[in-house]
Amino acid sequence: MFRRLTWLGVGVVVGLGASKWVERKARRQLARYLPVSQLPLRAGSEIADRARDRAAGRIVDLRIAVQGGRSAMAAKEAELRHQLGLAETAEPGGLTHGHDHEGRRGEQRDRGRQFDR
Repeated sequence: MFRRLTWLGVGVVVGLGASKWVERKARRQLARYLPVSQLPLRAGSEIADRARDRAAGRIVDLRIAVQGGRSAMAAKEAELRHQLGLAETAEPGGLTHGHDHEGRRGEQRDRGRQFDR
């Protein structure tokens, strides 16, 4: 486990160092070919803006996919419950239309507190 964490740390450090090195090289090349008046304050800010916008779009896509997956899961669960003759929907807390998993009415028992009374 310690080896994996060590190599993970080494990889992160090398990756950050390499990205800074490439950024510095790119800035030098940009400064070499563009006049000073045309140099942006922060070279690469447009690229960062595009990357941020794309990431935000991916997050929206991910939320839509998760929502679609959950609705498909609920539909499949309802179909299976119908085929098995069980109640249609489960309520939060593990109760199914007022019944617990053993078919008793009311709330589920808290087995840890049965001797506290």
